[in-house]
Amino acid sequence: MAAVTFNQRLGFPDSNLGQASQDVEDLIGFVRAHSDDWGLDRDRICLAAYSAGGPMLSMAMRDAPPYIRCLVGFYPFLDIQQSALHRKCLSAQQLEEFSPITYLDHGAAQLPAIFVARAGRDQIPDLEPGLDHFVAEAVHRNIALEFMNHPFGVHGFDNQNDDARSREVVRAAIEFIKTHLVEP
Repeated sequence: MAAVTFNQRLGFPDSNLGQASQDVEDLIGFVRAHSDDWGLDRDRICLAAYSAGGPMLSMAMRDAPPYIRCLVGFYPFLDIQQSALHRKCLSAQQLEEFSPITYLDHGAAQLPAIFVARAGRDQIPDLEPGLDHFVAEAVHRNIALEFMNHPFGVHGFDNQNDDARSREVVRAAIEFIKTHLVEP
């Protein structure tokens, strides 16, 4: 596996979601275009997002490109319609468009598998209600979802909490990615 991190124009709370989403799409296109040069399979991609980057998963859920095999979110905003911070800066249309929960109605057959990690002691206002709403709705709609809660984890627990549960969640996420990037 290879991982690509990059700079994008996502801000918080004034998020520039349209520009940031375009940056993500451009990066995916760039990686796919150069996959042969780097020895990568252009048709097996996992998109991962953390915290305020959660809305960037919307593109993969809305369009459901077959080369995006799975999505991973660590303590992500997954329903920004629930967030007072986002409601201050975004239109109703943007709130819906960039809330991954909006696309759960596409159904399990169209959506990639999803892994969500939650920080039980998250300090970011308005994050947990939207994340919890997303998880409940995904389960209700029978979406392929793997969910892990770190009851004592703070926001950024994967690099802030040096404990067994943090390591367990990170290992589970890596195994989830490996499982879903294997050819069907």
